[in-house]
Amino acid sequence: MQVSEIMHEGVTMAQIGDSLRRVATLMKKHDIGGVPVYKNERPVGFVTDRDIVISCVASGHKPDDPVSLAMSREIYFVYQDQNIDEAVKLMEQNQISRLLVVDRGERPVGMLSLRDIALRCEDEHLKAEVLNELKRS
Repeated sequence: MQVSEIMHEGVTMAQIGDSLRRVATLMKKHDIGGVPVYKNERPVGFVTDRDIVISCVASGHKPDDPVSLAMSREIYFVYQDQNIDEAVKLMEQNQISRLLVVDRGERPVGMLSLRDIALRCEDEHLKAEVLNELKRS
């Protein structure tokens, strides 16, 4: 099974100059927990709702401070035509629950989360493995 069969199509992106407030508003509007952060049409990081709360709010940062204070500079992605097993392995190795999905030109086309895999994967063994991982997090 390929990533494209399970992923959410489309990507909500933040820009490096966006404020924490703007990014949190995007997350709320689209009911998502994480977004890639771009600069000059290239991904430069990833930020989750948890990053905003733990890295910024709990540290006293203001809502109008830049998203760069909260984002991880590591960005992990998979190609839409990759096997879902490879995506799960990448998530496990890096202890992450979301991946950016790109086409072979490395343009963003979607997002893949552990939840997507748990809900849509036809491989029952893989689905059980992911559900166990979700229970632990």
